[in-house]
Amino acid sequence: MPYRHVPAILLLSALLAASPARGATVNVSVGGSDLAFHPAEVHIHPGDTVTWTNAGGFHNVKADDNSFGNAQSGDAWTFSHTFTALGTVGYHCEVHGGPGAGMFGTVIVEDAGGGGGGQPGNSASW
Repeated sequence: MPYRHVPAILLLSALLAASPARGATVNVSVGGSDLAFHPAEVHIHPGDTVTWTNAGGFHNVKADDNSFGNAQSGDAWTFSHTFTALGTVGYHCEVHGGPGAGMFGTVIVEDAGGGGGGQPGNSASW
């Protein structure tokens, strides 16, 4: 069988199509002028990351199921967690709330295929 030259653009296209898509990052502000997460509810897809940033005050982020969390601090901090499984995950600030009470929030990890087609972010964008 004779050698066939494959154009570089076809090879590059095939490699890009085979590579996994990078997840989106959704940002959540922690505290600041109030004792709340902004936005308090985010909708993402598997593989997406949520990054929480302390906007002021003594806070932390703790998953209701203890699957992730960071240390309580009054310093400037960021904390990120990548979600891989579908489902709803509640979280809270241990200083100012608890599961579903006080300073709390929710991450909803939804199937990326079919139907919605929206971009990850707060519930208002879906």
